[in-house]
Amino acid sequence: MKTRSFIFFAVSFIIGLSSCKQEYCTVKGTVKGVKDGAELVLQDEWNKFKVVSTTTVKDGAFEFHPGFSVPTHVYLYARNPEDVFGNPYDGGQLKDFFLEPGTVIVDVCADDEDDMTKGATGTVLNDAFHRIMAADPDAREALWEEAVNDEQTNLLALVYANDFPDDLTRAYEIIDRLSPDLAKTYKNYISVLKKNLVRRAETAERRKKAAEEEVNLVGEHYIDMEYRNTDDIPVRLSAVVDNPENRYVILDFWATWCLSCVESLPTLKEVYAKYHSKGLEIYSISQDSKAQEWKSFVEKNEMTWINVLASGGKVYKDYGIEFIPKVFLIDCQTGEILVHEGKPDLEAILSNLFP
Repeated sequence: MKTRSFIFFAVSFIIGLSSCKQEYCTVKGTVKGVKDGAELVLQDEWNKFKVVSTTTVKDGAFEFHPGFSVPTHVYLYARNPEDVFGNPYDGGQLKDFFLEPGTVIVDVCADDEDDMTKGATGTVLNDAFHRIMAADPDAREALWEEAVNDEQTNLLALVYANDFPDDLTRAYEIIDRLSPDLAKTYKNYISVLKKNLVRRAETAERRKKAAEEEVNLVGEHYIDMEYRNTDDIPVRLSAVVDNPENRYVILDFWATWCLSCVESLPTLKEVYAKYHSKGLEIYSISQDSKAQEWKSFVEKNEMTWINVLASGGKVYKDYGIEFIPKVFLIDCQTGEILVHEGKPDLEAILSNLFP
């Protein structure tokens, strides 16, 4: 009896090992817009974004040899020595594609946003994904349908379902097209994906409701506030508006962790440099919770206008701030709000105000 038990255990152990057999592939390509020596990282989306491999850029090229037990969807990130603002740049997404047996070719152009979405080539899943993402938008739906109904590329359903965050029925229908074997293999990620889809649908509904209920403050008088600047000195908005040297004040709600906010910084710096001497001031209100990190960011990025910290409080309710960035433009002569937008064309607006 003991012998039989031992044999059963040994066979089970061997079968367990074979079912988790480690595969390896080669991921290689060229990269533009990322400095030599920068670290590149592969993160496995279908395994809680676990880092599966790292390498560095050398002579504009790179190569990975990651291991995996089953094909999986990964993101390629870059850790540059510095980004365009002179800050450590950690987590810049470059591509997403699939790890599967074979050689995956990934050519990256970090300065081209469209390139980020086009995936890789060289293997079955990657060739199908690349063909879809490189196609005309009007043709993609048919290509997606073809791919998720093909036994060889059925796994693309787990990516395709993400295109329908507002339609859970449609997303679930796509996921359910997976073969029974794949559904079993990827059951943990499928569970996570469905929960994420529910959360995204709820978020989209909240945003829709907030947009419908948002009160546009254009034409209204600004609401006063007072918060501490980077030197811990209280600065009242009314004192800035009432300053006889100022004609207009940009009221900017933002945070260092908000990518869209950070992307707007070059525009703010340009208009401030161009119009400050003519009577423009900026009063930026950060939602950051870590004061020292916020101060360091402001200093390093040479945000030389008025910066205050208000990580929470009545001001966001007063101005109806649900999402950032949010920009208001105040006429100092009347106190009237002239602009209330997320990312307005400030250059076009100010060029008319400062002829």
